[in-house]
Amino acid sequence: MVFEMISKAAAKASSEKVFQTLAYGALKARAARISSNQIIRIGEFDLMVADDENGDGQVVLIILPLVEMEAMALARARELNSSVEGWSDSERRQWLAAFWGELAQYLAKWQGIKMRHGPGENITFEKAVSR
Repeated sequence: MVFEMISKAAAKASSEKVFQTLAYGALKARAARISSNQIIRIGEFDLMVADDENGDGQVVLIILPLVEMEAMALARARELNSSVEGWSDSERRQWLAAFWGELAQYLAKWQGIKMRHGPGENITFEKAVSR
């Protein structure tokens, strides 16, 4: 049940506005030929256009506070199972650790979005603009 809930919560989370915005930002950066080190404002989000880690192309990325993303993840879990409210801190941390791994796989496979922790107490999401 717990794995199934993690998987379903990751699928729900992957449709969040931030990931739709990241995909739109990649299209916009490609179409407008926006150069690296530029900021694209889309709705409430600021996306950075940057060179990819290999220097072969560009990515758009967004850095969001970990606490904000944890709140989103737990909200998706609550939609699936109201017992989340009664979880201890340890249970919540364990669930979130498994959730981040599942979300990272889901986003990479279905949306081409890379996810990594950092910098600091943040999570970075990036999507390729060009190769």
